[in-house]
Amino acid sequence: MSGLSINPRARPLRYSGEGPGVLLLHGLTGSPYTFGPLARALSEQGYDVSAPLLPGHGTTPNHLRYTGWNDWLVAARRSFDELSARHEKVFIIGFSMGALLSTVIAQERGQRVGGLVAMAVPLELDLKSQTVLSLARKIPIAAVYPFVKKANGPDVSDPAIAASMPSYDRTPISAAASMLDGQGLAADRVQRLSVPVLVLHGRSDHVAPVRNARVFYDLLETPNRRLIIYPKSWHILPLDVEHEQVEADILDFLRAPERLGLID
Repeated sequence: MSGLSINPRARPLRYSGEGPGVLLLHGLTGSPYTFGPLARALSEQGYDVSAPLLPGHGTTPNHLRYTGWNDWLVAARRSFDELSARHEKVFIIGFSMGALLSTVIAQERGQRVGGLVAMAVPLELDLKSQTVLSLARKIPIAAVYPFVKKANGPDVSDPAIAASMPSYDRTPISAAASMLDGQGLAADRVQRLSVPVLVLHGRSDHVAPVRNARVFYDLLETPNRRLIIYPKSWHILPLDVEHEQVEADILDFLRAPERLGLID
């Protein structure tokens, strides 16, 4: 971290267990804190859980400004391989930008992956954000306006949860624009996935509109797939009001991912 201090609440999460490995990948400007309740629930069931802190996160928005998609992908691959060295199969659970990373890695690592959970996958952001970031790749917007302030904080329906999250209060335009590389790569790789896939999304997601879930699901060719929409949740599914049901659905998937083709 080049001497930068990590927010204590944003540190990596690690729970050792005798069960299968589970890799948790967080979203842009977030941290492993997003997975706190889920990681503990997995640990209680004996899973070997790793939620790394991706480059540029957990410190300052300015630090994130000098990282991008390739940095996050390299770090996520390394974390997967570390778990895979101890387990025949590793499950990957990705949230938001982490879902893009997870999709790419799940396709690359193939038979070493037990299954993929894609939560709030942002194949496209809301229209304004997607347009601004697309422009930022063509003209040097970030040189003049390096950050975009988060007007309403983290996208979660419970204000108390939003206030407690160690998430950046602004987003570096350059880092966010690099995520468009991940959108394109994930959209290509999702069609080539052979592992079981569980797609989860909040109906009132203001960051990655809920239509993303259906687009992602329809691109899947694997017969072992399922889509669940949570009617009361916003973007941050692992912490929102239906997080206990999200955890239960994920645990059901991890226990028997091959059953998805019989369910949906």
